[in-house]
Amino acid sequence: MITKYPDGTSYADINNENYAYINKRINSYEDLWHLGQILEAANHNGVKPTVFIPNLPDAQADRRFSKTQSSGLKIVCNFLNQFDVLEYQIFHPHNPEVVEALLNNCKIVSPALALTKALGHVPTQELILMSADAGGFKPLMKLCDEINWKGETMSGSKARFWDGTKSILTQSIPDKDLTGKDVMIVDDLCMYGGTFKGLEQRLADKNVNMVYLYVSHLTIQNHFGSKTIFNTFDDVFTTNSKYETYSVENRHGEPQAPPNLKLIEII
Repeated sequence: MITKYPDGTSYADINNENYAYINKRINSYEDLWHLGQILEAANHNGVKPTVFIPNLPDAQADRRFSKTQSSGLKIVCNFLNQFDVLEYQIFHPHNPEVVEALLNNCKIVSPALALTKALGHVPTQELILMSADAGGFKPLMKLCDEINWKGETMSGSKARFWDGTKSILTQSIPDKDLTGKDVMIVDDLCMYGGTFKGLEQRLADKNVNMVYLYVSHLTIQNHFGSKTIFNTFDDVFTTNSKYETYSVENRHGEPQAPPNLKLIEII
């Protein structure tokens, strides 16, 4: 239990409850601090918990993009490493190898079960699983081995060039006949969706039939306007690693649950 004071400070009181296994969403640095308070109280009372973190904060910040930038993932892992835990179970982080290197007593939880549940909602006879870019293709192939996927796979690709005034990002997909095929793009994280919306357009140009999106973590809870990922894909699959509900804006400007969202429970 977390008690907050008016000035924003807080403390945890585990009140003799069983904190041997902790499920904790961390959607803010305040949530991270509260988890730390719970773990400190548990350790003080001789408890060494197992902690399931469905969405690790700053997991996408797995490197410094310039020498002047901070390393958010390193800060998060250093904070968590000060507590005595039996195991940190981390669901589908952006770069598992970096997380394992930075976080002590770490076990990566595969998205294989969540993806299998997503596949159970779509016809798979003509389905192609696709990574968003070349960097995601190796993790996709590993995932295909885990779920015993026998169908087709392919990868999107990105290129960046300078047009004399600004940097231009382009996307492409394999030059093959995709007429009548269905495609599910598979990735770990969707922050704004620009990459996925761009790929959907490339696929539409190839006369693909149905285009689905699976991401383990969907970070935007409320999608408003006409160009959301829910208006781009036939179905969007994600887990409740961050939120229990999502909303889009209907024609009256009111929030409503997106009808084509399939939410897979992991917590």
